[in-house]
Amino acid sequence: MTWEPVLAHFAAYQHAAGLAERTIHGREAVLRMLAEHTGLQPRQIEPVDLLMFLGRPHARTGKPLSPGTKQVERSYLQTWGKWMVAEGYLAHDPTARLPKVKVPRRRARPLKLEHIELMLDSGAYRRTRDIITIAALTGLRVGEVVKIRGEDVDWVTNSIRSTRKGGLEHVVWMPEDVQTIARRMPKAGWWFPSPYKNHQFPDGGGHILMKSASSRISRVLRRAGITDPNITGHSLRHFYATVLLRGGARVRVVQEMLGHASLATTQLYIEVTDDEMAEATEVLPRISPRERSGRASRLAA
Repeated sequence: MTWEPVLAHFAAYQHAAGLAERTIHGREAVLRMLAEHTGLQPRQIEPVDLLMFLGRPHARTGKPLSPGTKQVERSYLQTWGKWMVAEGYLAHDPTARLPKVKVPRRRARPLKLEHIELMLDSGAYRRTRDIITIAALTGLRVGEVVKIRGEDVDWVTNSIRSTRKGGLEHVVWMPEDVQTIARRMPKAGWWFPSPYKNHQFPDGGGHILMKSASSRISRVLRRAGITDPNITGHSLRHFYATVLLRGGARVRVVQEMLGHASLATTQLYIEVTDDEMAEATEVLPRISPRERSGRASRLAA
C-alpha cells in the first residue's frame, strides 16, 4: 500500500468530521515529510522511524526542531496512527509510545501600541494595514480576519460574527476604528478576496489565505524595525488581551472575548511587566532585618 490512497482516505475522513482545512493540510504535510524522510510506505513505518523523524534537524537552519514543532508533529502522527489501526490498515499503532515532548512554559508576547503605530506607518498596503488594525482591535486571529464577509457584520449591534477553531461561532464587537474600515468594505462577499486559486479554493473566488496574510505582517514587522523572532502576527491578539486586562476588564470577560475554552489559555496571553510586579510588592508588610538572633535572651530566660 502506497501513501497516496492512505492520505486521500485520511483526508476524506477528516473532511467528513468537519475539521478545519488548515488542520487537514497540516497533518498531510507532516505525513508527506515522514514519507520522504524514511523512504518507507505506510505499513512499513516502525516506532524507531518515528523517533528518528521527530529527532531530525530543521531543514533550513540545521538546528534541532523546537519543542513546539515536535509537540504538534507528535500529535499529528498519533492521530494518524490511531486512525490507521481503526481502519484496519495496521494491527498495532507505531505512534502509541512516542515520548511526550517537554515544552517550556509559554510567555505572553504582545506588541506594544508603539509597535503597531510603526507598522501602520511603514509603507504597508492598505489591505495589510486593515488586517493589522482589525486583529489588534477585535482579538481575531489573522486566519479569522481574512475570512470576514460582509454578511458577517451586524450594524445594529456593531459586531462581527466569526467562525473559530472547531467550527464554533463567536461574536466580536467593533470599536469605532474597525467600524470605519467596515463602512468601506463590501456589504456582501469577502472583505479580503484573493485573485488566485489555491488549495482551499481550487476554482478561485476565495479569500487570501492566513499564510499569505501572516507573511505580509511579518514583512511589515521587520520593515518597522521589530526584529524579535517571538513577535508575530499572533502578537496582535496578545496585545488585545493585555490592553483589555490593564484597562480593568476581568480575566473571565477577556476569556469570553477571545473565545478561549480554558481560562489557563487566556492567562498565557497576558503580559506581566516588571513595573506591575514591583507595584504589587508594595502591599507586603514591613519586616525589619534583625542584627541579632535573639538566642542569648531566650537562653537567659
